[in-house]
Amino acid sequence: MHLVHLTTHLLPPAQVSKANVPTTIVVSENDLCDRLADAVPGDTITYHIGMLARDRAPQTQVLSPDRCRDLGAVADRVLQLAEAGWVHLVQRRLGEERFAYLLIVRPRPRALRGAAMPVPAALKQAA
Repeated sequence: MHLVHLTTHLLPPAQVSKANVPTTIVVSENDLCDRLADAVPGDTITYHIGMLARDRAPQTQVLSPDRCRDLGAVADRVLQLAEAGWVHLVQRRLGEERFAYLLIVRPRPRALRGAAMPVPAALKQAA
């Protein structure tokens, strides 16, 4: 896993307004892949707002079972992309128990420039 140190000054939670909250959030794995295909290095994509570990667990009943399944697929795909070196993962605190989960597109190393994105685990198992 890659760790990124941001030098950006973030506002204290009390000063965070709705204007600072990203407006477009990825809602499906397909949407994530579409946005990533169009992204250039340095682009930021928001893939969840809330508490990811809690929100993706159907037992918490925060989200519907279908939305939990979609969020789990997005989160798994994002982690796979980070481990493959395609993106950096960052969290931004927005308030009490509320975070923006972001991925920042990395430049592809020369060895990976012709490579396709990693195949989702669900597709690997089906093959």
